[in-house]
Amino acid sequence: MAHKPTLRQLLVAVLAFWKDRSQKEIEAAAGLPPKGMSRYLRRGEIPDDVFGKLLDAVECPPDAVFSVTACLESLEILANEADLTAKEKAEIADALLRIGRRARNGLIEAARHSRTVTSEGSPGEAHAAAYDRQRAAALFRRLEDLPPAARLALVEVDEEHWSWALCERVCEASVREASRKLERAAAWAHLARQIAERVRGPEEWRDRLRGYAAAHGANVLRVSGDLGAADVTLEEAKRLWRAGSDPAGVLDPGRLLHLEGALRRAQRRLPEALALLDEAATVGRSPERALLQKGYTFEVMGEYEQAVETLLRAAPLILQQGDLRLESILSGNLALNYCHLGRFEEAALLARRVCAAALETGDEIEALRMIWVQGRIAAGLGRTAEARSLLAQARREFAVHGMEYDVALALLEEAALLLGEGRGTEVKRLTRELALLFDSKRVHREVRAALRLFQEAVEQEQATADLARRVLRYLFRARHDPDLRFPS
Repeated sequence: MAHKPTLRQLLVAVLAFWKDRSQKEIEAAAGLPPKGMSRYLRRGEIPDDVFGKLLDAVECPPDAVFSVTACLESLEILANEADLTAKEKAEIADALLRIGRRARNGLIEAARHSRTVTSEGSPGEAHAAAYDRQRAAALFRRLEDLPPAARLALVEVDEEHWSWALCERVCEASVREASRKLERAAAWAHLARQIAERVRGPEEWRDRLRGYAAAHGANVLRVSGDLGAADVTLEEAKRLWRAGSDPAGVLDPGRLLHLEGALRRAQRRLPEALALLDEAATVGRSPERALLQKGYTFEVMGEYEQAVETLLRAAPLILQQGDLRLESILSGNLALNYCHLGRFEEAALLARRVCAAALETGDEIEALRMIWVQGRIAAGLGRTAEARSLLAQARREFAVHGMEYDVALALLEEAALLLGEGRGTEVKRLTRELALLFDSKRVHREVRAALRLFQEAVEQEQATADLARRVLRYLFRARHDPDLRFPS
């Protein structure tokens, strides 16, 4: 039976081959007799003293020894996992290679940077916080390319990822994804909590960071519609935040207020929401974001003039930030509120800008919503044929993406135009699509009742453009207030 080489034997053989050193050269440098190296490579374990002499003779630096050791250990471990298929082993090896490359590049970057900047003491000293955030940005770019399970695995084993700044950056990713893909937002929020649990430091500081991370988990629950669980999780986050401390002041003191304001709005506790967002704008480091949320809260309340006024207050702060995503959100929200107020010329300028930004960034959902808004604008400006074309396009795309409520909004706008032209027969065909919405969990009971009322009026040929617009206005308000009833 062939002898299975040990890790030390393989290590010496690989390093010798890599350094292009012959056995005779190594034996001479290590003070071994002729064929002494060959005997050690073929028989049993290499003793500690001989192993050290062989590594010195090969003249390999420690980093080469560590690198080859890691490779050989990985081969051995995967070979011993008998229940894995060859394909599974290949996928794991490929993932380890990619993770290793990213981790290595990040460590190289951090080592070079640390020659001139040293992050000492508690987080938040001017140079330390800037360095920590710069390093976190590099780590985050590599995490982005990995599936959620691989991110978690990396965070569990790699202490470099146990960073308050990375936790902060991952929380921000969760907020961004909450308006796009909820599953991704939830994965980032979960990762933030895992990082926060591993960050080292005084317990008070760790509690403050845990509270910060937990609040972003509550935000995901709020967006998913689970307001009860969101409330419980947010209370836990607030308890941790208050029990903790942040002597260096690195975390935004307005973030929990901001997230709580959004939750209170979803709970229809609107005065509380406005008060919390006002406080977040005052004490927080991102007053522009709090003002965006406050403007949205006024929109939910149907106070469109106040929504526009608040959004315009946020505008100079957002432009000063130079954040294209925030500029796009601001412009989109303003465009929609201008539509509510009949200020279609102003809305048109903003909608075109948002469309261009969404296409550039690949934000498919935002681009789709702007098609719908442009349809509303065209209708308001009297360009009926263009409006119907845009609204029909938006309605079809909303249906493809499972956005039933938005289907209803676009459909009613389209129906109002057709009824205004006396084309009731086409409206009958159009409203048959409403049947798809009646069983949707995303459409509230009172909204379904209003849509049925409109459909029945159409079938009885009693529907008017005014009725369609009344139902449409009701839908805008009822989207955020499931108990609101359609005024008969």
